Amino acid sequence: MLEYDLEDYLEEVKYQMTLWDYLDEEMILDWEDKARAWVKKFHDPKCRRILKRGEDVTILLKDEDIFEELARLYYRAKRYDGEAEYWKNFTMLDVVKKKK
Repeated sequence: MLEYDLEDYLEEVKYQMTLWDYLDEEMILDWEDKARAWVKKFHDPKCRRILKRGEDVTILLKDEDIFEELARLYYRAKRYDGEAEYWKNFTMLDVVKKKK
């Protein structure tokens, strides 16, 4: 498992978002605010991959592909008016790809 503190995790995703020309700084910062709010509300006693200790948050990942995938999905959500669905299914852990 790979270990990231929340700040490094968010920076990795935001960097991936900069690679999509459609996503401007305002969109990326809006994503960051909503992702932080998601973390703050997240509570699952069975989850051992998002660890909260006071103000410190550590996220354990299987691999780094999540950063690129979150950026890609956010781009698609913004581009094709699917942001509500994006946040409904949002997770900072492994993205589950829908079956076709």
